[in-house]
Amino acid sequence: MHTHEDYRPITLLNTDYKILGRTVASCLRGILAEILHPSQHGGVQGGGIFDAGATVRDAIAYAEKTQTPLCFLSLDFTEAFDRISHTYLFKLLSVYGFSTKFTAFIKNMYDQAHSTLHINGHTTSPFPIQCGVRQGCPLSMLLFALCLTPLLRLLDRTLTGIRIARGTRTAAVAYADDITLFVTDPNDSPELA
Repeated sequence: MHTHEDYRPITLLNTDYKILGRTVASCLRGILAEILHPSQHGGVQGGGIFDAGATVRDAIAYAEKTQTPLCFLSLDFTEAFDRISHTYLFKLLSVYGFSTKFTAFIKNMYDQAHSTLHINGHTTSPFPIQCGVRQGCPLSMLLFALCLTPLLRLLDRTLTGIRIARGTRTAAVAYADDITLFVTDPNDSPELA
């Protein structure tokens, strides 16, 4: 028996939309390198899942070498891309200094979007989409990474973290909707609750 959790939305994007998304993403990538938290490896120029994995590996090696107690806490946001509030996204663009013209441009890409359900040969009436970034859109990973930045900054401020390569302190490593926290101080536990 299937439940509603077994179904995932599929976003069908036309070629024009994908070209537009890729063009905006390539322009945005350079700007976001300055805005995104350094622990975010998803969607950034030169970053990737292997870099995130290397950071975790380096933290383990450092903890073993220095006998530093280290606990990993892995966070995986279920259906995170589908749950990003458009209101939050547009407000965040403004907070990070993007022009009202650019914010309006992104808003136009998401505003007035509607979806339908197609189940067992029956299609529902269209309904508005008020949250989520479209999986499959070249822009989605960047917008999601931007939305995760305030959380990563908060974690960086509140957790002790661990010093690894060249004395760099890190409290977390993120790739898209997966975050690994480095807990080295038992006093950090209440901060996570």
